[in-house]
Amino acid sequence: MNEQIMTGQWKQMQGTLKSWWGRLTDDDLEKIGGQKDKLIGWVQENYGRTRDEAAKEVEARFNEYGGTLAGTAAEIKAKAYEFGGTVANKANEAAAAVKSGAEKASSYLHEKTFDNMAGDLAALIKRYPVQSLVIGVGLGIWLARSTKH
Repeated sequence: MNEQIMTGQWKQMQGTLKSWWGRLTDDDLEKIGGQKDKLIGWVQENYGRTRDEAAKEVEARFNEYGGTLAGTAAEIKAKAYEFGGTVANKANEAAAAVKSGAEKASSYLHEKTFDNMAGDLAALIKRYPVQSLVIGVGLGIWLARSTKH
């Protein structure tokens, strides 16, 4: 694990670090502050290791932690692909529904005469008077504004 990743993930790693090195306290973590060299020095002092041994131990632990992150990233990627597939399926279903609706509207326009359409519109207005009134007012305002220009 490189220095930038370690510094960026320091807060998330603290519990894992404590499980690796049981003597590590919150004060120690604060003093180390995500700096790899300071952690190596701490392991060296508190566990009686040489500088090389401490560095190898820290590097091995971070590689282990990095592998866990890579596994997590792979799981996230798999979930993203799964979600993408679901979204694509839903989009295809919606497109099919729109196509079906457009076909129905097209066949309606071909089959009906103007008198039939006027009768259907009158029936809709009788069935939904408030909604029809709101739509009518909205259309009136839109037409009034569009003719001013």
